[in-house]
Amino acid sequence: MRHLALLGAAALVAAAVTVPASPALAAAPLAGAATCADIDFVFQPASAFPDTARGRYDNHMQGSRIEKSVLCLVNAERTSRGLQPVKRYIALRGTTVALSSAASKEVAAAVRIRWWGTVAQVGNCTPDKYNPSRCDVHINPETGTDPADRAKAAGYCRRGSSWAVGENAYQGWGRASVTPRAAVTWWMGSQRHRDTILTPGYTEMYAKAALGSADPSVSATPAATYVQMFGRCTS
Repeated sequence: MRHLALLGAAALVAAAVTVPASPALAAAPLAGAATCADIDFVFQPASAFPDTARGRYDNHMQGSRIEKSVLCLVNAERTSRGLQPVKRYIALRGTTVALSSAASKEVAAAVRIRWWGTVAQVGNCTPDKYNPSRCDVHINPETGTDPADRAKAAGYCRRGSSWAVGENAYQGWGRASVTPRAAVTWWMGSQRHRDTILTPGYTEMYAKAALGSADPSVSATPAATYVQMFGRCTS
């Protein structure tokens, strides 16, 4: 967990490392496993859908289905502990939601640059402070930005008096490890990721997924990468 001060606004960034290998599901069931939809949804390539209006729509909607499922699972974990649920705001036509945009851009960058590997593999990356042999997945090597930088650049809480953001990252490969269930299960099994999810003050959350792995050593399919951003803005 890192503390940063940006333009007089206190920004608490809870950034947790990604999984270095395809994760196994934890034994403890998720609180929302029986009630949340699409928790075993597997992200598919565009070629898996027919080249029709409905096929293109279904392909486009994969990300939304995953995000809604992650939101449901996260809120089940929060409310089962007496915490307030977080919300996912939808942008109006011609507008964007800042943290949603930041998370979406970052997960796209992750699978394009593929720096979520070892420092020896990638070279141009910031070593992770918890495991210096691996790159810090939360610091984009092209831009040098961390989650707070990206939230600020996207316009998050521009007129607020104080704000906080948190980011979790995940990648998995193999059908059982690319699903919303797998991502949230792994986060909840890791102390720092779980602390981010269960931070009481967060009011909103966006979970963006991209097809493919952000680790240059992974060639297995299917593979998926997730970036999850939480936020709190006080006016």
